[in-house]
Amino acid sequence: MPNPEHMVERQRVLANFGEFALRSSDLDEILTEACRLIHEALKTDFSKILEIEADGETLLVKAGVGWRSGIVGKERISMSDRSSEAYSIEVAEPVISNDISKEERFEFAQFLKDHGVRALVNVPIFLPGGKPYGLLQVDAKEPRAFDEEDTEFLRTYAMLLGPVIDRLHKSHSLREALDKNQRLLRELQHRVKNHISIMNSVVYLRSRQATSEEAREALRFVADRIEALRLVHEQMYSGKSTEQLRLRPYIMQLVENLCHLRGEESGKVRLEFAIEEAELPPDKAVPLGLIASEFVTNSLKYAFEGREGVIKVAIAHAEKDRLCVQLSDDGPGLPSRGQDRRDSAGSGLRMIEAFSRQIGGEPQWASEGPGTCLTVEFDRH
Repeated sequence: MPNPEHMVERQRVLANFGEFALRSSDLDEILTEACRLIHEALKTDFSKILEIEADGETLLVKAGVGWRSGIVGKERISMSDRSSEAYSIEVAEPVISNDISKEERFEFAQFLKDHGVRALVNVPIFLPGGKPYGLLQVDAKEPRAFDEEDTEFLRTYAMLLGPVIDRLHKSHSLREALDKNQRLLRELQHRVKNHISIMNSVVYLRSRQATSEEAREALRFVADRIEALRLVHEQMYSGKSTEQLRLRPYIMQLVENLCHLRGEESGKVRLEFAIEEAELPPDKAVPLGLIASEFVTNSLKYAFEGREGVIKVAIAHAEKDRLCVQLSDDGPGLPSRGQDRRDSAGSGLRMIEAFSRQIGGEPQWASEGPGTCLTVEFDRH
């Protein structure tokens, strides 16, 4: 007859293990706790969980209770033809040896004998889908007739362990894959950053070595755009998201770097920023950065002629989730005929118009008194 007290106690053990397994994400911790609870519930001298190793021919003592130091995590059992563990997995049933000294069917690992083990039960653990993981094994120092109640309790326990082990294996694999991808991404980002910096340095060096003003301008034109792309890359991957870029540090650094690189043209130009916190996707941030780059480049070239001046950059939120960008300088302003201004500024103004249309905006030029002001309003999404 089943012992009611044993049944209640073992139900409690199963419930406690289930709660513990839900709280923990550490497989070794969970398996050790499983062995401890089984050890207490069945009042055995030892308990352990054996894991099939990659070679499919050995079992590792993955967790256990009651064993001397150096057994758990190190000792292995061969899955030979005369292994009770291998047989239990093969028949997918518990295998009981009430007294291993009289057992003729199987051979047993030496460390079991060294610990004085006389009786044991093997219960196979299967992962969802039927793949064998290993075994749950309890051991006693005295011959013991493990009954059906004992084996059914262990079978139920093993059925709980399978999905728990599978979940943690998959979680561990996902974490490993994520860590690997993050390492590869960081390495890729570092290489891309270095390559862009090298490209930019080479282009700027060539621009200084160029013999004609036209060649110098063409090379600087390319270099300014590389710098805008470099900053987008740097800002995107130094932040928490690769889908949104913080606008304020990106534009400020872009304009400051541009003035530094063109210091011989800018003279004593002061920068003033009034940029509200906002985020943009890369397909909007890159064209906006190039608009700012073109405006500032033209201002440094044509607005000051060596005198002191101010370039202002203002970006504010407008209605309906739009942004309003204003770029201005206090130079002589636009000439009376727009075509003359466009010719003197090279292709820069045409580029501003093209980039503005790319982000869904329309450039508005103003020149009231001294200075030039460009306004572009666009949807930030």
